[in-house]
Amino acid sequence: MHGARVAAAPISWGVCEIPDWGPQLPWERVLDEMAQAGYEGTELGPWGFLPAEPERLRAALQDRGLRLVAAFVPLPLRDPAHYPQAEAEVRRTAELLARFGAGCLVFADAGDELRARVAGRPQLTASHGIRAADWPAYGDRVTRLARLVRDSYGLPVAFHPHGGTYVENPGEVEALLAHTDPELVGLCLDTGHLLFGGGDPVDVARRHASRVRHVHLKDVDASRLRGLLAQGLTYAQAAKQGVFVELGTGSVDLPGIAARLREAGYRGWLVVEQDRVVTDDTDTLASARRNREFVRRTFGV
Repeated sequence: MHGARVAAAPISWGVCEIPDWGPQLPWERVLDEMAQAGYEGTELGPWGFLPAEPERLRAALQDRGLRLVAAFVPLPLRDPAHYPQAEAEVRRTAELLARFGAGCLVFADAGDELRARVAGRPQLTASHGIRAADWPAYGDRVTRLARLVRDSYGLPVAFHPHGGTYVENPGEVEALLAHTDPELVGLCLDTGHLLFGGGDPVDVARRHASRVRHVHLKDVDASRLRGLLAQGLTYAQAAKQGVFVELGTGSVDLPGIAARLREAGYRGWLVVEQDRVVTDDTDTLASARRNREFVRRTFGV
């Protein structure tokens, strides 16, 4: 896949913005292992995990030969009253990313307790979602924020469908894309979350190739996922119980994804992610190396 580059994200080391997710490893260890495993860059992770002071962050990345490639920003988008809060979060993150020449800013819906409870069950998310009449205004808020990021900070935006949020199932992904400006709002193709939400990530990559601006490579144990969802678990609870697995060991057709991205001439970042909880004695480096080798074999980069 000529021109694409491979990065990692702190979530593979158990670093997550969700409260009480689990132990948070030191950022120095996380960046050290990314570099040792052969990744070229990192995402920012939750605000405050990596140093927010630009010069300190620059030194930390340069010492390890890493680039800051993107940041994932969950935003309260469903209620228009929360738009100022969303804008403030976007500005804070975009200002930092712009200093580093990052590839894009990744938007996501922030979700709520209701969507967390029904996550991964398309028949329930479809009946507990955004009303058809409300999608144009929702899309307009996303587009306005993306225009702000482009005009004020020079960064493109990719929207990330995510488990436990109001853009999760296939119908919601289609609605988001239909109600946002394609010149301003791209798609973050997260192979694991699309499958988690009941979709086919290969089909999404094929039909919306022109919108794909950023890629999160994940794998999912679909059988385990179905069993845990049948027990009523939330997205976070399922993730903590090993639903997201190392690349090539789960149910996502990653060779099919590679073929679709190759056909589309994708030249952006491939970011390896494994949503999970780790402890101090988890061999995160060995896992990172196996994932990196899978990307090398399957995606040719």
